[in-house]
Amino acid sequence: MKRTGVQVSGGRYRGTKLKAARHVRPTSSFTRKRIYDILPTVEGYDVLDLFSGSGALGIEALSRGARSCVFVDNNPASVRAIRDNLKKLGLSENVKVVKADALSFLRTFSGDFDLVLADPPYAWERRRDLLKAVERVLREGGIFVLEMPSRERPPETEGLRLFKFVKGGDTAVAFYRKGGT
Repeated sequence: MKRTGVQVSGGRYRGTKLKAARHVRPTSSFTRKRIYDILPTVEGYDVLDLFSGSGALGIEALSRGARSCVFVDNNPASVRAIRDNLKKLGLSENVKVVKADALSFLRTFSGDFDLVLADPPYAWERRRDLLKAVERVLREGGIFVLEMPSRERPPETEGLRLFKFVKGGDTAVAFYRKGGT
């Protein structure tokens, strides 16, 4: 039911192997490293990891000094894998795992984040809706990181400014900032 092979690429938990449910396409170590090389810092950040899968993106943030992380996935096997990975790392404080649809979660959650990470299935076609929904929970100056197929153009919205778009193989990553610089 579960497989391993996802490894934390940096920070305090670097090298730790994580579990992932079979159906999950985890963000590659190369892409995760690239994301965190581009981000100025995550130290002290409150992070939201949408479409969490194995939880690797959020765990990477925690490994690199994020203050808290909420993991959201609607698949029971993924939720179990995330909980197992957090338990393995001894992470129980300032983390929360929510079994929910990402857009439904964003519509009902009250709070805000410094960093929102999203790695939806490549066939998922609601990226523009996601961008608009993320804007509501992102703090002023906060960053939204969206992983997507490299053949697609990054979606746009009024409230989030695309500041970096990188491609590598089949994967592209769009970096957005809310307001400010």
